[in-house]
Amino acid sequence: MDFSTCGKEIRKFDQVNRMAIPPSFREKLGATVYILKSIHEEPCLLLMSEDSWQAFNEKFTSKLSGTQLIAAQRWLANRVDKASVDKSGRITIGDEFKKYANLTEDVYVVGIMNRVELWNYDAWVETTSAYSGASFDLSFMDYN
Repeated sequence: MDFSTCGKEIRKFDQVNRMAIPPSFREKLGATVYILKSIHEEPCLLLMSEDSWQAFNEKFTSKLSGTQLIAAQRWLANRVDKASVDKSGRITIGDEFKKYANLTEDVYVVGIMNRVELWNYDAWVETTSAYSGASFDLSFMDYN
């Protein structure tokens, strides 16, 4: 699913590891959310809708086969969890996932196109500050 999600908010965990998803993101993510540790080893978690997860999974499995596919699926199984959004718009994130992204009480929630990322604020600042002088070839893009 390709949707335009953008924005940034700070959210807090409650005592039982629940965090409210911002309403603007909640609508696009749906009732079931896939929580994925970054596959690029960045210290963040990705929240994906069922449609986005399905598209990711299809792309992931289409490029591999045989024992390589089996090994990659096992690797991915250790990086993903599934959560239901409760009536208050909250999801529960397990300790293992919180530890991976160094999430403390305050969580920096960032909407990026087809996903939502959860960051420790200091890690977000450190990661994105590296892009300040970066050069990207965006010649294929225009605003029309």
